Amino acid sequence: MKQGGGFMGRKRFQLAYYLSLMTQIGLTMVLSALFGVWLGRLLDARLGTRFLFTGIFLILGVAGGITVIFRLVRDLDDDSDEPDAKT
Repeated sequence: MKQGGGFMGRKRFQLAYYLSLMTQIGLTMVLSALFGVWLGRLLDARLGTRFLFTGIFLILGVAGGITVIFRLVRDLDDDSDEPDAKT
């Protein structure tokens, strides 16, 4: 039995591609928010403020994550229906 070729191989590739895309979207959102919180807490500790910079950088981190995800999805929409069209 042939593996990786034909219709079933293509379906498996697409499934793996979209699962990796969803993982990338989730990690982008979580890590950008965590980076904002980390940077904000670092500044708050150094400057003696309570949660001022933590809140500001959390919002900036979430906004940055949304921007990256928006661009990723927009680029996906620009491609044809093939996930490997950019190669």
